[in-house]
Amino acid sequence: MNRTFPFFIEITSLQGLLLREFRAALMNRYFQVFAVLSLLGGVMAIFFSETANAIGFFVVQIAIFLVSLFALLAGVSSAQAEREEWQLMFSQPVPRAAYVIGKFITYLSIFAGVLLLLILPALFSGTPAQQIMILYVQTLLLAAAFLALGLAVGFLAHDGAQALILGATAWLFMLFGVDLAGLFIARFEFMQKMPDLWVSMLMLNPLDAFRIHALFALEQIPAEAANKTPLANWWITHAGFWFSVVAMLWSVSLIALTGFRLSKLEE
Repeated sequence: MNRTFPFFIEITSLQGLLLREFRAALMNRYFQVFAVLSLLGGVMAIFFSETANAIGFFVVQIAIFLVSLFALLAGVSSAQAEREEWQLMFSQPVPRAAYVIGKFITYLSIFAGVLLLLILPALFSGTPAQQIMILYVQTLLLAAAFLALGLAVGFLAHDGAQALILGATAWLFMLFGVDLAGLFIARFEFMQKMPDLWVSMLMLNPLDAFRIHALFALEQIPAEAANKTPLANWWITHAGFWFSVVAMLWSVSLIALTGFRLSKLEE
């Protein structure tokens, strides 16, 4: 009994933590706004797109700009909302990393439901169900990576303003900065002799990996356009697999780093 009693308390506390995070997530204003925008985006994709590929391209743009941003903001907001209660939270019989993992699982679960508002309307337009499901899974993986980034920034920043600034800066850098850096580096003659070096920069950016996979999958870019280097050719051939690896790597690494840093904080 002495061995099972603490374990029972820890499991009960963990269940309470998940329930608490679920309720807080439903009240998060970023989720509420994102749910409305997702539904509007899904409906607009049908009315303003003439073909199945056009609908997919419209959804991809929403995923790149809105899904990534709102996942980041939801993570930052959730983490910062707990700052004043950290001492009380950390006194509970639950590992500190569990708070990060609990928030991540809860918010990602709700994102999975909200994204249906964006994806499902495309089924009524005649878009193949397989293509819709692949796009749904890839968009959810993108949300996971930026949700983990938002939680990391929110937990490790000193205050809400700093967290928002750092989060927005990271999002803008991955959205535009990496591409601009690659274009700038490619201007130098010695870098032009090593194209795989700056191609690898794009490959490690989840937004670029998602964008390239989606554009080639929707045939917005001819596949032969990338057959210039061995690395670029491999990337395009395995674009979906590579994006999944990058998104999961970002998510797991950021959650693990945040949990480790929280365990080192003084109460």
